[in-house]
Amino acid sequence: MNRADLEELLRTRILAAEIAPGERINESALAEDLGVSRTPVREALLRLEGGGLVRFDRGRGFLAAELSADEVRETYPIIAHLEEWAVRGTGPALRGLAPKLTEINSAFAAAAEPATAHGFDAEFHRVLVSRCGNTRLLELINGLWRTIRRYEHVYFADAADHRVSVAQHAEIAAAVAAGDGDLAARAVAENTTESMYLLLARL
Repeated sequence: MNRADLEELLRTRILAAEIAPGERINESALAEDLGVSRTPVREALLRLEGGGLVRFDRGRGFLAAELSADEVRETYPIIAHLEEWAVRGTGPALRGLAPKLTEINSAFAAAAEPATAHGFDAEFHRVLVSRCGNTRLLELINGLWRTIRRYEHVYFADAADHRVSVAQHAEIAAAVAAGDGDLAARAVAENTTESMYLLLARL
């Protein structure tokens, strides 16, 4: 496994909460598990520390970074505005997405595990903005969704919050089916903003 692949693997485990926020990362055990020496593991952890996903504690070593209310406040409003912009810019092509959005939301509603729910939630939002025609905008949105992945695991651990999101997605899909891009844009921004407030109440 090369250094880039190792770093990406560790990043994915942290973002997917396989390494929980605040959890100590045992370098030796991790190196043995991955079949590599400790040196590339430490180098990868140092790079992840620079990106804010890992922190070093002199008494405990490397730990996955704790969840941050400030990161939620800074990130979710940006996603809300960018997705609203993407939906408004899609035009008539938006309406054709309605069947797929309804299908995804049905699977989302049936998802029992937080990780599964997050997967369908992310897919719903990805499909919703997919035809905006702005590649750079989509790259920004996708990058920010990756940032919030750890937080979504916390959000979807609560069944009541899951049901709220399902209902909001249904409203978005209905607006898309009706060809009302403005309503769909407002609704997706409200969906993301509401998620932010619910998360902040727990952090």
